[in-house]
Amino acid sequence: MNIDDLKDAWSKDEPGGMHLPADAAMPGKTSSAVGKIRRNMKIEFIATVILYIAMFGVLFGLQQNVFFFNTTCILLFALLMLNGYYITRFYVFYKSIGRYDLNMKNSVYKVAYELELNIELYKAFNFCITPLMILIAFGLVCSGIASNHMQHILTANIMFSPLMLLLIFFIVLIFFIATYFYIEWYVRWLYGKYLKELKQIMDDLGTED
Repeated sequence: MNIDDLKDAWSKDEPGGMHLPADAAMPGKTSSAVGKIRRNMKIEFIATVILYIAMFGVLFGLQQNVFFFNTTCILLFALLMLNGYYITRFYVFYKSIGRYDLNMKNSVYKVAYELELNIELYKAFNFCITPLMILIAFGLVCSGIASNHMQHILTANIMFSPLMLLLIFFIVLIFFIATYFYIEWYVRWLYGKYLKELKQIMDDLGTED
């Protein structure tokens, strides 16, 4: 039997539809990237819980002004509802990527797809709650610092000039632009590099077909 006959016999014995990675380290790379994603998600969840504890601690620990206390409580409740919805999806994603068999190409594709989808959801969620966070921070500060003066200013019948309104508009616009770029950078630093790794692995696996 010559070399060609041996190659033909080997091809016939190989199970149909089996695709083995050319690089044996691929499953290890995928597991490492997914493990780091899950670790960052754990850290972020713990940080969120600590942040809420700190906000409630500040709210109930400072000298309470009824106006700002009630307003901040309502805003915190709204934020909790929004975060509750997001954390539920966050947990579903966390559990799902832990169940995939990362030795299978289809699983790598699913993890990358779900990660990219959740990254976009994460960015949209954080950008949408930014105004709410600003108002909560404002309420917490005003509860303990010159709260009576701030309440008087907010409830006074004051007409802002067009120039003042334009200045406020540009300040808010600049703040939102800065927030947008910060969220983009933060998400890219926290999860984006691992999505890039998974896409590179997908490209490498795609060359085997």
